[in-house]
Amino acid sequence: MKKNWRLGAIAAAAAVATIFTGSSAAFADPSGAPTYRALSGVGSDTTQDLNNGLSSAMLSGATRVAGSYNATNPTTGAIHDLINTRTGGPSFERPNGSSEGVNALKAAKTGTAWRGVTLSDADLQFARSSSAASQWVDGGTYSYIPLALDAVSFAVHSSNTTIPQDLTQAQLTAIYSADNGANVTINGTSYKVGTEGTAGVQITPFIPQLGSGTRSFWQSQLAPTGFGSAVDDAYTGGGVQEHDGSVLAALPTTAIVPFSIAQWVAQNNKATIESQYAGVSITDRRHGAILGTIGGIAPTTGTAPVALNTTFPIARPVFTVVKNAELATNAQLAAAFSGASAQAYTTNRPGPSTALVITDFGFGSLAGGVTIGSRTYTAGDTASFRAN
Repeated sequence: MKKNWRLGAIAAAAAVATIFTGSSAAFADPSGAPTYRALSGVGSDTTQDLNNGLSSAMLSGATRVAGSYNATNPTTGAIHDLINTRTGGPSFERPNGSSEGVNALKAAKTGTAWRGVTLSDADLQFARSSSAASQWVDGGTYSYIPLALDAVSFAVHSSNTTIPQDLTQAQLTAIYSADNGANVTINGTSYKVGTEGTAGVQITPFIPQLGSGTRSFWQSQLAPTGFGSAVDDAYTGGGVQEHDGSVLAALPTTAIVPFSIAQWVAQNNKATIESQYAGVSITDRRHGAILGTIGGIAPTTGTAPVALNTTFPIARPVFTVVKNAELATNAQLAAAFSGASAQAYTTNRPGPSTALVITDFGFGSLAGGVTIGSRTYTAGDTASFRAN
């Protein structure tokens, strides 16, 4: 995309600022004690809040075993500041998004450099990914383990009066395939689609930053051969971070952006979740974002609390990525993620409740298997989705 260079500049500036301020481990990564955990993970913005909830609730005896590091600094929002995952370990740049998380995990497992810092096997044990691998490989080195069910809709600003709040998938495809200045007809009305600042523009389509699993998923669903030139991943306020409505607040009458329904639900239910999970903090980054319906199907159900509509048409699994061979040598990693009865899929909200952590944070359960397209995704399946 034509403004990707701006994202690179933003990331580079953040890294330079981090170096000169002497910043090291992020303030709230992970929340609570102990500071360092047996299992450390990085990556997807989509599943960071869920993994923070799991990190709070999954125990070995009375000890928390997992530590999850957000895609951006949970206190400042900084991109690519430094994190440290173990005593005596290196400080390295925070991976921002699914691809970066998986690449950092691979660097750790191969003893190679991630953004100039050599990692070791002990630095990372899992990555969060909201997208599948580009290619499945029988017996591949890494297992993409299905974690939960999510779905993605489009979001507009709550003050928007231009863009229809119910669109079909075909209409979304037309918007996200449009070239700058093109007209798209929706329900008999013509709308001019274009980038920010285009004269007379009525719809300005945005996508998240490079490396975002939501970006690649949205493209696979709407524009598999590539987005049109009207689509951008940056605006005058900076780069578009996934599941953050800042771009909508900046351009409330024309902007449209994909948004994880589970993330929207977690942010909406922030107060309730934080009252139930000690030490877990969720940042409400919606900035007025409201979710659209697709083909008349609502993205959420209920009111208090709101929940994911598991019948929503643009659905996806989200994954935990691990080195497959390590499941046989790391008992805590296997207990957390391997098999349908593993902790990640069966751990309940702290206290007497039987509510699953997964559903508290806006996702749907994959217990028993959920078929999306031609594939069935089952929680804890370590064999079916392998990649190198």
